[in-house]
Amino acid sequence: MNIYMNKFTYEYDSDGKIADAQVGLYGNDSDGEYVSCSLTVKVSELGKDKTFDNVTISDVLNIAKQKALSYLQPDNKKKADTTNTTTNTNDPTTADPQA
Repeated sequence: MNIYMNKFTYEYDSDGKIADAQVGLYGNDSDGEYVSCSLTVKVSELGKDKTFDNVTISDVLNIAKQKALSYLQPDNKKKADTTNTTTNTNDPTTADPQA
């Protein structure tokens, strides 16, 4: 699936400097599957000594794509907890046998 930019907007601070960029990403395939997200790329994410004045929109787009991927890929340093910790105390099949 190819991912395309469908929105790009600069946000300015009170001094008139670009504070961040709002980036919309969209993609779909022939099976009807699609992804859509809106991300904020901050100055701090551009790299050392970089501002929105000295990077290209393509640079910002690549940062946004990497940021989107980071939300979708599990962090190898942390194990995702996918267990349901909710216990129905009225359900005899989930009751503690020691109680």
